[in-house]
Amino acid sequence: MLLLNWHPDYRAILDVADADTLSVEAAREVERFLRYREGHKETPLLSLAGLAREIGVGSIHLKDEGHRLGLGSFKALGGSYAVIRLVLQEATRRLGRDVDVSELRTSEVKAVARKMTISCATDGNHGRSVAQGAQLVGAKCAIFVHSGVSDERITAIARFGAQMVRVNGNYDDSVDEASRVAAENGWITVSDTSWPGYERIPGLVMQGYTALVSEALRQLPRAPTHVFVQA
Repeated sequence: MLLLNWHPDYRAILDVADADTLSVEAAREVERFLRYREGHKETPLLSLAGLAREIGVGSIHLKDEGHRLGLGSFKALGGSYAVIRLVLQEATRRLGRDVDVSELRTSEVKAVARKMTISCATDGNHGRSVAQGAQLVGAKCAIFVHSGVSDERITAIARFGAQMVRVNGNYDDSVDEASRVAAENGWITVSDTSWPGYERIPGLVMQGYTALVSEALRQLPRAPTHVFVQA
């Protein structure tokens, strides 16, 4: 069944702030950042020719993010990118000059990162990316998980040196607790969910994922007619 999209935002021009966050220039900058990530390489774009024939379309391609940065996660890009951006921003403020990603491993930037604590709530995937980003820059990290998060997922995050905090309740409870504790301790919350007054950091997380789109467009033989994302 096909349902027409009658939403008033359909095909509308992006809000100015969103257009800047998700611009082609921003995507190029994200890819430049990734060149400083040890072991980073483009993830494969798989051709599902058999499925395309079965359902009667010209071609289907699948971007396999399971290979990204060794995380085995479709959310590998966003959280770690936001952490790096925030550390460079703080280093710029403290050092009184613009600090580029090329300086990420310098003693000056590492000294700034060591004084920072990054935190977030997660079901597993986003927290893994945030923890890896914090480990990369040398910042401390606290990850809040709710009662339904498995021990296997907790272990996968903890291997990046993050302090794991169990919260009774569901995901929303863990978000509330992470925000409360972060505010009390002066930590930086890197959430992939926004709320009124907290939009910039989730915007950076979303910006990190533009690299996925840039890669896919280069790998495709021609521009796609339809794009499907999990939501």
